[in-house]
Amino acid sequence: MDQAAGRRIRRGRLATFIVVCTYRTRAGEEDAVVALHEDWQRTLHSRTRGYLSGELLHSVQDPRAFIAIARYEDEEAAVRAASDPEHVAWQRRLASLMEVEPTCAGHVCAWQVS
Repeated sequence: MDQAAGRRIRRGRLATFIVVCTYRTRAGEEDAVVALHEDWQRTLHSRTRGYLSGELLHSVQDPRAFIAIARYEDEEAAVRAASDPEHVAWQRRLASLMEVEPTCAGHVCAWQVS
């Protein structure tokens, strides 16, 4: 078991829970989306129990399209994070930069290679 990272192995796979969100910003808000994620890193990251890592992908074909990937120890940690009042406020700020509401879904790893 990879105890240092707080991950459990289930059926030969890491039990990490992954939230994937897709965004389409309003024109001119691309830098604000990146800045808001950087703000989350500075202000909420350290207090989000069970959060492992995340990344924000920016499309090279469509400058207004983003994909955010957040990895948690388990689904419960993701639910806790999503219900935190400060995270909810952060999500509202993010949604205010979007052309349409961000779409998010939870996932588990089906296959992985390093």
